[in-house]
Amino acid sequence: MRLTNINCPQCDGQLYQQQDKFYCSSCGSAFNIDYDAADVEYAKLITEADRTRLLMESNRAILEKDQELRRKFETHETKQEIKQIVKTQGMTMLGSLIMYGIMAGLSSIVFIVVLVILISNSVRDSRQRNKLEDENEKARIERLEDLSGEDIAKDKNFIENTIAAGAAYDTSLRSSTTIDDLHLDGVPEAVGCYVVKEGTEISLYNIYENNFVSDDGEDNHLVYSCVLFENIESDETDHIQCDLKSCKRVQDGDFDAHWVGYESIDQIKDDIIPSGAYEIELEEGGVA
Repeated sequence: MRLTNINCPQCDGQLYQQQDKFYCSSCGSAFNIDYDAADVEYAKLITEADRTRLLMESNRAILEKDQELRRKFETHETKQEIKQIVKTQGMTMLGSLIMYGIMAGLSSIVFIVVLVILISNSVRDSRQRNKLEDENEKARIERLEDLSGEDIAKDKNFIENTIAAGAAYDTSLRSSTTIDDLHLDGVPEAVGCYVVKEGTEISLYNIYENNFVSDDGEDNHLVYSCVLFENIESDETDHIQCDLKSCKRVQDGDFDAHWVGYESIDQIKDDIIPSGAYEIELEEGGVA
């Protein structure tokens, strides 16, 4: 390349380039550029390099733009997927909540219905039980009101059971079988039986004779005691009944504490048996 003077050859003014020509800033003269072969080749190289650079820059810009668009697209897709997942899960959860709510509501309704039925049945059963109890109590009171000493005396089995239970009870209370060198001979024998009725309260008094004898049989001593049976009733089949185990010995202040009993039957009648009691006749040996 040759270097040439770039001042205006006419007026020596400053030249400036516009495209492929130079122009004088003072006189306005125009000049063409004289390129030789080397300049043309160099210009081509510069042009190709610029084109390559521009193409690369353009491609890089396109790639960057494409990457940016891809990132935005992927971000958008991700957001859409997330939204879709959230939406799907939300719908699933909403459906589940609705289903659970319906099931819970149905369960509550079923529970309430069952509870109402159970309560109704319980109230009905309670009323029926109360009614039945009232009827049974009324019938029991009527039976007691109609029950007399004669009715009790007719139940031989009941009388004999009370006599046996009272004799066993009286014997068990006499812890010492020997008093004044005398011992109890056999079991107590029933010598009296009385029914006492006060309203619907019916009691039975059994009088027992306890015979204490000496070892040689030449000496003896009689002691009398009284055993009480309470709460006597009649069941639906007119059988007389009471709690035989709840019997108890009754005595007043005139009994002989040494012998734990009375000296005679009359003492028991006077001190213990209420007036107006119905006497049940017993056979010999204390049998009804």
